[in-house]
Amino acid sequence: MGKTIVSWSPVHGQAATTSNVAALAAHFALIYNHQSLITHTQLTYSSLESLFKKEMTESRGFDSGIEALERLAHSSLLKPDAVRDYTETVYKNRLDLLGGTQNQSLETPHLLEILLKVAESAYDIVWIDAHSGTRSSTSKRLLKKADLVMVNLPQNRFVLDQFFSGEGFPEELKDKEFIVLISQYDQNVKPGIQKIKSKYGKNHPVFAINYSSKFKDSANKFEFTELFYRVVHSSKGSDMQDLINSLETVNKYILKKLDLEELEEEDE
Repeated sequence: MGKTIVSWSPVHGQAATTSNVAALAAHFALIYNHQSLITHTQLTYSSLESLFKKEMTESRGFDSGIEALERLAHSSLLKPDAVRDYTETVYKNRLDLLGGTQNQSLETPHLLEILLKVAESAYDIVWIDAHSGTRSSTSKRLLKKADLVMVNLPQNRFVLDQFFSGEGFPEELKDKEFIVLISQYDQNVKPGIQKIKSKYGKNHPVFAINYSSKFKDSANKFEFTELFYRVVHSSKGSDMQDLINSLETVNKYILKKLDLEELEEEDE
């Protein structure tokens, strides 16, 4: 069975939750020989599809994505071998994208369980961009079911204090291991990563995801997929190297944490 990684934030629109999980999944797929699936459970607009230069959910119809799998599940026809038929390829044999849904069907616990089980049977890793905040019952169930939760937080002392003091801290994360990602980290801005780790990282690992203007620009131009392929396979010293280094640190931790070392295989 594969492993599920859920990317989530207690705050909306501040923590780069979608771009973080997209960058980590893309980097992981290009470095390690694992088959990964990435999807989202946003009930409102999500930029995940556009980051990977894919059509948006509304215009794609009903022939792919979560909604297609839902129909198969309702008909008892959903099997692991069928999942890939309803995804779009990002990196061949490495990373597929499953389009999300904006209907309320995933709020049904039984359906969510079926979709997760089938996806985990078809892929080594399932990356999920979960709806931020604590009001979504789908997000709460995902936090509880995940093999690893990535909590995305901005480099903002007020938000950090709030979260670690218990405000916006969901019950589902209590007594559960998770990692903290400090999004769009700028080493010239306080608090610095070492200060954040010493104050908040006593019980859970804290990682910085370094800010990169080139990465942000590529996302705005829908050139994310091509840029990552070029940069990850290029020599050291690119102007995205700080970001790539931070992604590598997190993904090495994930690889070890999920006991996937034996499948590690770098591209030639």
